[in-house]
Amino acid sequence: MTAADIPTRAVTITVDKEPVTGVPRHTTPNEILRLAGIDPTSHYLVKITGRHQDSFEGRGEESITVHDHEKFVSLSTGPTPTS
Repeated sequence: MTAADIPTRAVTITVDKEPVTGVPRHTTPNEILRLAGIDPTSHYLVKITGRHQDSFEGRGEESITVHDHEKFVSLSTGPTPTS
């Protein structure tokens, strides 16, 4: 049996404080957004680890490894409303 024969385990993460289940451990930020029901053409993903933020803006198709219970937020790439 080779590493290619071992099934990839899916994990559960949170995006915008909502659970997203069935996320492949090896995926892309854009795929995570799609699984969360968010349009990756108008949003990008940010990984939150404590006080550290790792932005995937402009890196949506980069291969990443995710782990159970990791936290992410989505940010809009659109204009910011002013008041």
